Amino acid sequence: LVDMYVKFGMLEKARQVLEDLPVRDIFSWSALISGYTRKGHGHEALKCFERMHTEGLSPDAITFTCILKACGSTRNIGKGIKFHDEIIRKGLLENNVVLGNALVDMYAKCGVLRKAQQVLNELPVRDIVSWSSLIGGYTQHGLGHEALKCFEQMKEDGIAPDVVTFTCALKACSSTGSIEKGAQIHDEVARRGLLGRYIVLGNALVDMYAKCGEVVKAHEALEKIHVRDMISWSALIAGYVQLHQGHEALNCFERMKG
Repeated sequence: LVDMYVKFGMLEKARQVLEDLPVRDIFSWSALISGYTRKGHGHEALKCFERMHTEGLSPDAITFTCILKACGSTRNIGKGIKFHDEIIRKGLLENNVVLGNALVDMYAKCGVLRKAQQVLNELPVRDIVSWSSLIGGYTQHGLGHEALKCFEQMKEDGIAPDVVTFTCALKACSSTGSIEKGAQIHDEVARRGLLGRYIVLGNALVDMYAKCGEVVKAHEALEKIHVRDMISWSALIAGYVQLHQGHEALNCFERMKG
């Protein structure tokens, strides 16, 4: 019942059912914690976790994975470090890729990127999710060169980038002005047949070329997007404005409205 209400997004009803249960176990608490985390209610998820603890229940790998996501969304690094220590004491990291990825993601979202890198390096198995979390963290905190280094390390590890990773790498190129690297990524995206299929990736390409001053390339990239939105048009208009090409910017503005 708790899980059903959680999956329908009826979190207050799920909590009410849980409170009325004569016996609460790790599964009912984990379902509610997961629901709060998925809906972006990290503080509520952390409160539930503490309640679960006071009832004498010991978290498992699934519960820790959910609560680490809550720490990341609320930037609660203190709690995150505490949970990390508990995870190590319980030996839960061994052969648990999902939990390891949640740790990397938590540290990355909290801006503790050196620790995120350390955790990733120590994982017995690294996958696209762990690498994307770290690359996204570096990009989000303005460390584009480090993001691009990780992108190359990931490929050296034999892991092929996905749409999320390509998007983060293109944002890193935008922030560092790395037009050559951006063009290489563009070629790779085209070879993989990803162009035009994912609007977020198309937008990242337009933005990368526009921020690097290559507005012609940015315009070409925009024309190849099957569905153009406010983000793609705004990136191109901003690129023209940055180069003092006001007429082109206004033309784009009119086309966007039309």
